[in-house]
Amino acid sequence: MNNISLSAFCNTHNLAKSSVHKFLKAEGFITTDGLTPEAQKAASAHFLDVPTTQEEPAHEPDSTAIRPEVLPDGFWQSTALAPVESRELSLPEGFDVSAMIRHFDGVMGQATDTQSLVAIAKLAITAADGAMDAKLAAQRQALTQAEQHQAQLAAMVAEAKQDMKVKALEAKILAERQTSQTRQAEAVFAELMALGKPAAAPTGEPS
Repeated sequence: MNNISLSAFCNTHNLAKSSVHKFLKAEGFITTDGLTPEAQKAASAHFLDVPTTQEEPAHEPDSTAIRPEVLPDGFWQSTALAPVESRELSLPEGFDVSAMIRHFDGVMGQATDTQSLVAIAKLAITAADGAMDAKLAAQRQALTQAEQHQAQLAAMVAEAKQDMKVKALEAKILAERQTSQTRQAEAVFAELMALGKPAAAPTGEPS
């Protein structure tokens, strides 16, 4: 006889696993690696009323020796049941199960198609999610465009300032040269005008 698992032993003999385990533990048997032949014998002797050794087979008691003295004749009878003819069972024709249910429980709950509600909710959420994605994409595009325009404006203003400084310096130089040339022209003109004036008469000495 080899070791067998506790579950296999209990299933074979239709025994409660917890009861067998408790008994063997109390008897000092370890069931971790299964039930040893000795553990099987002990459990069989305790739960199945079988002898602990196989060398001496159990002898059934001779019931005929006590029957005339204790039990009346005909007391021992066969307990086998007569076979019952099997037949297919079915509900009688016209039996309405729903009518029976209404008889005991006539209350009906709201019969809304919740699956349709879930489907509609998914469509609504998907549409809202798509709209938000489109809105975010438009915002990102507008922000990118604004950043590009800001950089473009900053470069234009910086370049314009530099150009204005150069032109202002040039205008100042031109203004100074114009002023100088104008004064020189006025001086030449004054010299020309002086040449056209008559000479002053000499004044005589007093007598």
